[in-house]
This record gives sequence, structure tokens and C-alpha cells, in this order.
Amino acid sequence: MEMNKKSAAITKTKTNWLWRWAEPESSPTVLPKSKTERLALQAKLANVDAERAIARAYQIELTRTKAVGEAMFKSGKALRYSITSAARQILLRTEAARREFEPRYRTRK
Repeated sequence: MEMNKKSAAITKTKTNWLWRWAEPESSPTVLPKSKTERLALQAKLANVDAERAIARAYQIELTRTKAVGEAMFKSGKALRYSITSAARQILLRTEAARREFEPRYRTRK
């Protein structure tokens, strides 16, 4: 994932891994001389990586939830059509049997 900033970047992104969460996305290109500042910068970059990973996980979970919801909706729709079809078939067979065995079934009404 490339950085969109045109200014001098302090991070370098890597995207040559199969799984994007396998290694940190950003690592400092210019390290401060002070060990304290270096550790602070690394902590800041690690937090940025964690926030991006959480955002990706949220989007993936949202997409998964939408897919499950859509599948449940379509499954319910298919069940409704199956029940309607079976009920109609029972009704038509019952009507046909009554016409067969009751001579005046349709003319009584």
C-alpha cells in the first residue's frame, strides 16, 4: 500500500507478502539518533499498523455479515416459494381427486 503523501515520508510500506497482516506495513526509513525517540517512533508506527489492521478486519467482518444476511434472506425466499408450491400442489391434487369422485363437486356452488 503506497503512501499518498507527496512530502518526505518517514515510513516505507511493503506489499510483497501474500498475507498483509504477516509483517508490519510501515517501518521507519529515518531513525532518530536517540534510543528513546527511536522507540517512540516505532511505537507510533506500530499503533498506526494496528489501527489499519483493525480497520481491515472491521471491513472484512462487515462484508462477511452482509454476505451471511443476503444468504439467509435468499434461503428464506426459497423456503417460502417451496412451501407455496407444495401447498398449491396439494390443493390442486385434492381438487382433482374431488372432481374425480364427487360428480357434482363444481356445480354445487
